[in-house]
Amino acid sequence: MRKTQIGWVFIIIVGGMFAALPFIKSGGASFAFTTQILLGFILFLFYRLTIIVDDEFVRFIFGIGLIRGKYKLSDIIQCQPVRYFSLGWGIRLRPGVILFNVSGNKAIELVIKGKRRKVWIGTDSPEEIADFIQKKITKGVL
Repeated sequence: MRKTQIGWVFIIIVGGMFAALPFIKSGGASFAFTTQILLGFILFLFYRLTIIVDDEFVRFIFGIGLIRGKYKLSDIIQCQPVRYFSLGWGIRLRPGVILFNVSGNKAIELVIKGKRRKVWIGTDSPEEIADFIQKKITKGVL
């Protein structure tokens, strides 16, 4: 299974800032150019989030693929859909949770053996993905 979520709001906000920088008078041309490079890099890092589930791993890949992670299905104790109050995009630490997202307020929650923090991976299809993963880890136990 492979699901990709595009962060349209993130793209519009960061893209708008990128486009507006040359018209800002304070800071000079070098400031605008440097900031545009930084914003462009951030945009390519976080414009989408792809979740891939195969027979061995749950993987996630941000943007162009420089930021990624994977968890062995055999290490996942439980997977369920969750909703949360969104406070932005990217990678964030919350009490007892690490959140990876690009849009919205829905995710899958992974409880992993040996980890104190739960892992939330943002998606617009949490029920479908969580059900798929839960079936895979239940099948692996039998």
